[in-house]
Amino acid sequence: MATIRTASGQLVTDEMVDTWCESLDCDEWPNGWVNVGDVVHGKPPVDLGESVVLSVKVPVGMKRAIEARAESRGVSTSAAARELLENGLLAASA
Repeated sequence: MATIRTASGQLVTDEMVDTWCESLDCDEWPNGWVNVGDVVHGKPPVDLGESVVLSVKVPVGMKRAIEARAESRGVSTSAAARELLENGLLAASA
């Protein structure tokens, strides 16, 4: 395993990872771990900074497809469009 250190500088060993895996496999928190909140599903946004308006013209069919995607996911049209843009940017940078 590559050398991994925690934010506090502690070295993470293979044994530590094995112990954590065993605990998590038993639906238990590993020793010393603390739950800091609810599980949030999905990937985090690329940037949590200031938002600005981006106005683009798209074909009617594309707008309807984005609206349908948004409705099926239970999110706003803007959120669905942001997700599609983000996925496109991530794919382009890979």
